Amino acid sequence: MVKLFLKKRVEKLLKGFERKKTFRKYEDIKRIVLLFEIEDFEKVVDFVDKLKADGKEVSAYSFDQKKRIFPVVPDYFHIWNNSKMTVLGFPDSADLKLFKENGHDTLIDLTNHSIPLYNFLFLNSDADFRVGCDNKNSTLYDLLIERKPEQDFSFFAEQLLFYMKSLRSK
Repeated sequence: MVKLFLKKRVEKLLKGFERKKTFRKYEDIKRIVLLFEIEDFEKVVDFVDKLKADGKEVSAYSFDQKKRIFPVVPDYFHIWNNSKMTVLGFPDSADLKLFKENGHDTLIDLTNHSIPLYNFLFLNSDADFRVGCDNKNSTLYDLLIERKPEQDFSFFAEQLLFYMKSLRSK
């Protein structure tokens, strides 16, 4: 029932979601927001380390329904669980406000499944350059990289980085 409210809100946001396609060279990217599935946590940490080594400022967001305990969670990772959600399944307003106001220029959606919370965050991001692997909603992205479900995350991340670095804009 709770997911129903979030799902309906996402559908409403999608109907009114208009944007102009943007392309940005990798060297022009300054602030990145990542959406990822919690199962990929350790590999996403490695991916973020590569982005940070290239001078990018990164914030990473995920949802963990099982409340896993990780030995070390870098401060730029935001892992939400049910305690950070409203009764209707939306992110806590303070957390959502922080997410919206971070001034990201690029959003990288690393999720491989359509989950209402990630869709909600995607639609509430201020990033104008959007990268992802969602073939169902390809019009929402500026750069779309195919990710097969059986594909190793690290290989996918390397491909994603390669194509982002290869992108040239006018």
